[in-house]
Amino acid sequence: MAFVEIEQKYRLKDPAKTRALLKKIGARKIASGVELNEFYDKGDFLKKQKVALRFRRFGKQPATLTLKGPRIRSRFTKRMEIETPMDPATAKAFLKFLGCRVCRRYSKRRELFKLGEAFVTLDFLKKFGWFLEIEAQPQSIRNIERKLGLTRADREERSYLQMLFHRLDSH
Repeated sequence: MAFVEIEQKYRLKDPAKTRALLKKIGARKIASGVELNEFYDKGDFLKKQKVALRFRRFGKQPATLTLKGPRIRSRFTKRMEIETPMDPATAKAFLKFLGCRVCRRYSKRRELFKLGEAFVTLDFLKKFGWFLEIEAQPQSIRNIERKLGLTRADREERSYLQMLFHRLDSH
């Protein structure tokens, strides 16, 4: 597969300490702000295939339309992901033409860091608290996990959709 995302999410108890550690190991903050996520489906067509179609806006970054496939068996969260920047009006017209409607919507506060080839995010979701995600190749995820003092016990295997909507059968 040409388009594969590999990431791991962790629950955080002390985001200030994590920010300090990220700075210490050379991560640089590249964006922050509120991220708005809308998930689209045509009936339950995509859900039945364990596929998600997401439209996202984050701070001043370009809006993106993302197609995520079902999870692939792996030590970390691994799945097909095809993402493209898209003008919001164009994206909405495109989705409407296909007969897709918003089926889930949520927002979170996000801080995005770059560390080598890895992207690290600090996310805050109301009612759930702070999370950290590392998107990188498996060896980089393991290295960053170790440097930040994170363990398997800190991992959160559920997606934000699963957490927010209490559905283990979600995307």
